[in-house]
Amino acid sequence: MKLHLLDEPMIQFCGGIHVDIRAGIAKFGVFDKTNSLVPNPIGVGLIGTSTTTAGVRAWLDRCRRGLKSEEKKLTQLRPSFPGMQDEVFGTRFEVSDRSIRTISRQDLDTALKAKGPLVRAVEVFMDHARDIASRTGVHVLIVAPPPEVFALGRSTGSQPDADLDEAQEEEVSYAWNFHDLFKARALGLAVPSQLVRPDTYGGSSTRHLGKQRVGSLQDEATRAWNFHTALYYKAGGVPWRLVRQSSALATCYVGASFYKSLDGKRVLTSVAQVFDERGEGLIVQGGNAHLDKDDRSPHLGANDARTLLSSGLASYRREHRTMPARVLLHKTSHFNQDEIAGFRQAANDHQIEVVDLVSVRRGSVRLFRAGAAPALRGTTLLYDDRAGIIYLKGTVPYFQTYPGAYVPRALEFSRDDGESEPLDLAKELLELSKLNFNNTQFDSGDPITVRAARRVGDILKHVTASAESSIQSRFRYFT
Repeated sequence: MKLHLLDEPMIQFCGGIHVDIRAGIAKFGVFDKTNSLVPNPIGVGLIGTSTTTAGVRAWLDRCRRGLKSEEKKLTQLRPSFPGMQDEVFGTRFEVSDRSIRTISRQDLDTALKAKGPLVRAVEVFMDHARDIASRTGVHVLIVAPPPEVFALGRSTGSQPDADLDEAQEEEVSYAWNFHDLFKARALGLAVPSQLVRPDTYGGSSTRHLGKQRVGSLQDEATRAWNFHTALYYKAGGVPWRLVRQSSALATCYVGASFYKSLDGKRVLTSVAQVFDERGEGLIVQGGNAHLDKDDRSPHLGANDARTLLSSGLASYRREHRTMPARVLLHKTSHFNQDEIAGFRQAANDHQIEVVDLVSVRRGSVRLFRAGAAPALRGTTLLYDDRAGIIYLKGTVPYFQTYPGAYVPRALEFSRDDGESEPLDLAKELLELSKLNFNNTQFDSGDPITVRAARRVGDILKHVTASAESSIQSRFRYFT
């Protein structure tokens, strides 16, 4: 065994590189700040009740001028939000009166009292979303339901977890909710959507669902950082990207996970995303999967594995007009021989010689350091020449603290097929954990490949077979 401490990866912004997302954006501006393809201004459509739409507009106006952080000690962890300044984002958000749709109290109450209120509420919001999304000059939708809509569906019959291979470890059940169902219905719209909770713009310090307290909310400046960056990404911008080494092979990053149908009885279906160093994700739906009788983990047949990766590489070619020199595929269960053969054949079909098939899952091994603080983020223990664990969450020297609420768990990884060194694979996991554009705090606990695969599975389980051909293929529509 060998223990390593990996350096925090640098990320690229418009005018330079930095280790931290928020400091990098504030100092150098978002990566494509000068890109003429990013709308200026960004037209925002807004859907909600009279109360929620007024609240969102007032908060956006407040954020536009910048928000000073109240943090006195951990100022790097919770910095002030600079506002939508030209030198930072290179654009601004514009919410005009004609791009707002207000849902009447009567229409909402009728939906909430109907049989199947969750579905009816989604339909009410979708009626307005279709109208706004078709209008010229609207680049992204903000959907602002009231609290009672977000509470719908959370107490309905539990469903199997989206990540079958980790269900036994975490025992988390999937439940219907407004976010996932609306996102599934909105995949056919011309523009992406961003859902926002009342406590995001209303300032409540603790979130409640009925009588249940579900956790403290982030400070206002942090909420503004996350919301504005996510909205900028969904409108077509690239806030930051990985720093690509000139000697590194051009790599296509693929994530594969599995999900069950809502009734829990249908055949498992795989889902994959194709990413590049800019963090742009393309959705690829795979074939049917099956539970292995020996390890009870989901796996693809050789033909389905070949089809899945071939479809992903075809999407990559359409996007980049070239093929990558290397494919790195992360999957949340180990690769069996059929999957290895299928993925290898797909790579051969596209004349790609370098392929790394890496399985990742939460590890049971934990490392401890002297003192009370958890292991440092980037701590890596290699078992041998193919497998090990890495802490993607942990104490962060840049923040001068451990920013999490629970004892972090390491991510276990294994190169089931390929030739890359395990330490290099660990470094890529650390880099890919910084490509979540919905969160500007960089210590994500999963690589974007795996996180996105799970997120997409939650959405796609609500998509009917008849609607599959019309859904958007870009990941920004799923977040």
